[in-house]
Amino acid sequence: MKNEIESENYTRTRKNLFRYALNSYLLAVIPFIFFLAVWWIITLFDVPAYILPSPPSVVKELTNLKWQWFSQIFATLQEVIGGFFIAVAVGIFLGLLVAWNDTLRRSLMPFLVFFNSMPKVAAAPLVIVWFGFGLFPNIVMSFLISFFPILLNTARGVSEVPYEMIELALTFNTPKWKRFVKIRVPYALPYIMTGIKLASILSVTGAIVGEFIASENGLAALILQAQSYVETDAMVGALIWISLMAMVLFGLVNLVEKLLMPWAKLKEKE
Repeated sequence: MKNEIESENYTRTRKNLFRYALNSYLLAVIPFIFFLAVWWIITLFDVPAYILPSPPSVVKELTNLKWQWFSQIFATLQEVIGGFFIAVAVGIFLGLLVAWNDTLRRSLMPFLVFFNSMPKVAAAPLVIVWFGFGLFPNIVMSFLISFFPILLNTARGVSEVPYEMIELALTFNTPKWKRFVKIRVPYALPYIMTGIKLASILSVTGAIVGEFIASENGLAALILQAQSYVETDAMVGALIWISLMAMVLFGLVNLVEKLLMPWAKLKEKE
């Protein structure tokens, strides 16, 4: 009897593990496999390699030492991480600031919206003029493109607290700063994390935009160099690395969100 129960538990555990792997990983891999298969099939129809290289040629180019892949990836990664963390700090601070005081909100939000409405690609040459060449202007571009979603989501989350919760706190004569810290900020956490997830992708975009304008290092600089030699496989390889960088950063933010808000996962299951 005991052996039968243990066998049944083992079988149930295996089924649960398989179901978890299917839902978490295999379903996510299917679109990539489909995309890769379609790409490979298209290249079989005598498409010139300089138009669309085959997946094997791209993989081969990723091992080509002449492109110095590691140093180029590291240069872009520095810009992305720098811009991302500055965007998180500034975005949350400004979001809390405009949510704290209605006068500040009415004063600052129009300017912040105006500032964010400026096309960042058009502003990139000006950033280069102000901050010169190298790493720092690309960090600035990464920050400029990625901070606003954090600001907007933080301000919205803090403002979306149900009035019943605030009214309950008022009955206990809770000070404004305590209501803000103990009620509004925790309630806004899902909104803040949504903004940070958006910023994790936009920070990569910002760094790449900066590199395209003026940079000797980084994946965008590698794309421009490969373009001059019509090395399309290296260009595609660089694009793959850029996408992987954004995916990894997004995944890490998603992991932090699950650690900070374990109740959100339970709510989804309900």
